[in-house]
Amino acid sequence: MSERKPSLVSLFSITLLLLVFAATYAHAHATVLWCYVENNTVFVEAFFMGGKKVQKGTIIVVDKEGNKLLEGVTDKEGLFQFAPPMQDDMTIVLRIDQGHGADFDLTKQDFLDAAQEAADSSK
Repeated sequence: MSERKPSLVSLFSITLLLLVFAATYAHAHATVLWCYVENNTVFVEAFFMGGKKVQKGTIIVVDKEGNKLLEGVTDKEGLFQFAPPMQDDMTIVLRIDQGHGADFDLTKQDFLDAAQEAADSSK
């Protein structure tokens, strides 16, 4: 009996399915970090693409030179907040483990905009 060799179409189909599966798996585990300023407080929200909250994720805040300003941990809802030690450019870094994390840049302008919004809403 002769052996049947897989066709090029079969190999292509299998390769395509494997790539789609790998992309879906990676996308499902992507982390999202959202930060905003309100009432002189920085609010941080961390979650996975599927909506699951990042619990006990390490938050590290660094200035524009990379100096650590503060560190904390997200709560069971994936939230963390802090009073900024300065109102200038900074990066909020989320680290979950070796393979998961995200960064978010806040600028001096974000702080100025938040102050202006607070002033406008108090009128």
